[in-house]
Parts: sequence; C-alpha cells; structure tokens
Amino acid sequence: ESQNLFCCLYRSWCHNPVTTVSLCFLTQNYQHAYDLIQKFGDLEVTVDFLTEVDKLVQLIECPIFTYLRLQLLDVKNNPYLIKALYGLLMLLPQSSAFQLLSHRLQCVPNPELLQTGDGLKAAPKSEKADSPSIDYAELLQHFERVQKKHLEVRHQRSGRGDHLDRRVVL
Repeated sequence: ESQNLFCCLYRSWCHNPVTTVSLCFLTQNYQHAYDLIQKFGDLEVTVDFLTEVDKLVQLIECPIFTYLRLQLLDVKNNPYLIKALYGLLMLLPQSSAFQLLSHRLQCVPNPELLQTGDGLKAAPKSEKADSPSIDYAELLQHFERVQKKHLEVRHQRSGRGDHLDRRVVL
C-alpha cells in the first residue's frame, strides 16, 4: 500500500526534479535519490533549479528531516544518503546553502567509508522491504522522459526548438 502511494506520488512529483529527490529523502529511498541526482547533470541548470536545491538544503535542516540527519551517523548503512547529499553540494554554487550542507557533511564520521564496496551495498531496512515490488529503473526512466518533455517545451517556448543540448541558464 505504501509502495503504491510512493509510486503514485513519484509519477506526479517527477515534473520537478528537486521535489522528486525530496520525496526519496522523505521515504528513505536514498539510493534512488542518489541516482536521480546523478541525472541532474543532464538537466538544464537554471536559477530556479538552483533556488530549489537551496530550499531543499534548508528543508533538510528542519525538524521533519531529523531522522535523515541522524542517519548520517550510520555511514556504513547509509552510503547513498551521504553520496546524495554530496551530490547536492556539488550542484550548489558557493552560497549560504552550500556552507550549511558542507558543514553538515563535515560532521559525518569517517568519510572514507563512502565507497560502496560489496559490504556496503546492503540497503537500509526500509529499502530492503520495499525494493522487490518497486521498479526503480522504470521510475528513473519515467523521470527522464518527463524531464525531456519539460526541456522540449522550454526550448520550443524560447524558440530553440530542435536544439536540445544542456545549457546553463543563469
């Protein structure tokens, strides 16, 4: 039941990349959040996009994400959470949100353990229970299709029509 809700929300929320990552953080689907953030390199980086990443970093510091911050202490079982947060950090320009997230990540014990070797591939309990019936690869493909359509629409509106390569728009 909760898996169906996640999939339904995901399909609705994936129109906004940062919101989709927020959903993954809220549901403790950290590996998928990391996979999504890796796809951000293929998206058009706009001021609005960076502002949303900034707001997500601010949200991570709110009480609703206390559990997420505490899970940073368990490096061994949450490598994808840490990698996802570092991915967000790399997207941000050096700003107050960058400083905030950077400081938070400095508090993570033993950052050398971020490598996902065979012993670290085990997902947290919440993901293990949900994984068999959620097709994360299909959700990721859906995300990519939706984002491609948004890019096409933006380019058509701006008169760039057929030229759909990545651009930094600031």
